Amino acid sequence: MSGDLWESTAAKLRSQMVDEMVSDGAVTDQPWRAAFNAVPRHVFVPVFYRQGPDAQPAVDETSPNEWLEGVYSNQLLVVSPDAKSSSTVPSLMATMLEALDPADGNRALEIGTGTGYNAALLCHRLGDTNVVSVDIAADLVNAARERLASLGYQPTLGIGDGGNGWVGGALYDRIIATCAPNRIPQAWIEQTRAGGRIVSPIATGVAVVDFDDNRHGTGHFLPGAAFFMSLRPDPRPADLGSQIADITSAIATARPTELDETVWFDGGFRFVQALELPGLRFLTKLSDTATAIFTHPDGSWARIEKGSVAQAGPQRIWDTVEAAHQRWDDLGRPSRDRFRLDIDGDLQTVSLAGTDLTWHLPAVP
Repeated sequence: MSGDLWESTAAKLRSQMVDEMVSDGAVTDQPWRAAFNAVPRHVFVPVFYRQGPDAQPAVDETSPNEWLEGVYSNQLLVVSPDAKSSSTVPSLMATMLEALDPADGNRALEIGTGTGYNAALLCHRLGDTNVVSVDIAADLVNAARERLASLGYQPTLGIGDGGNGWVGGALYDRIIATCAPNRIPQAWIEQTRAGGRIVSPIATGVAVVDFDDNRHGTGHFLPGAAFFMSLRPDPRPADLGSQIADITSAIATARPTELDETVWFDGGFRFVQALELPGLRFLTKLSDTATAIFTHPDGSWARIEKGSVAQAGPQRIWDTVEAAHQRWDDLGRPSRDRFRLDIDGDLQTVSLAGTDLTWHLPAVP
């Protein structure tokens, strides 16, 4: 495929992707529509990897049709062979950017540079002198810098812990995160201008929080699910096989349960579950015995098989999951947009509209 045909094909597919996002309601604001039409995603995703049990080889420009069609599909793309880096679903990016709602001339900080695609969209909308993006992975930042520069964008890019924000560029009118903290970090709040806004994943949802002159924040959650990598991911066990073997062979009293591991994949419930029991992890499901194992950072675990559960550790995590699911069901399975987030000093509280239910977000971001 020649260079001209390549660019023509990319432009056509990009336009189709944007039209689909407009049709679906993910893009409603004309400046963001222009940004998605202008910024070539393929520059930021030179390769992606097929995932799943039948994983395919990397897809790149050596297979131009498949590569470009994948890049301009409305889906998450894994961009590293170890699956530790990805390019977010474009419609979710658009939804979060529209919720950010910046005005011309606003300064914006992005937490999680990743491929650089989201930073490019911000540069197109606000001008690169008003955009700062930070990521803890130096290799990602350096690659993003080259890609951005190839398109004429030169935002400020920082290498560091995103939980600390980027004080050198503060104050910001807008902060947007593409990784998920357990709560809004204090550094972000301190670096947000009075009247500013933070858009961040929280508990598998996206919180939109506005701040007053006293840095008191009030906000809501967008209706859709958002599964982002944690701001500070819990490290996986050094010897995962040994942990699985230890839990599988551990002697613990079993009792009946009506819930199994499929509850983990219920996108609506996951929000409440994350509020009730932050840190819960679905570790694995063993193919030979159909045993599902859940763990918690405090050492608690649950082993579910054939309608029964056995638990051990400091807390009975499956008891908490069952109680949370029952409560969520009794409340009519409320969607994320019925919840609000309030920030007052160190206290960050999620509440459900029309009820007296509240959850305090953990003190560690």
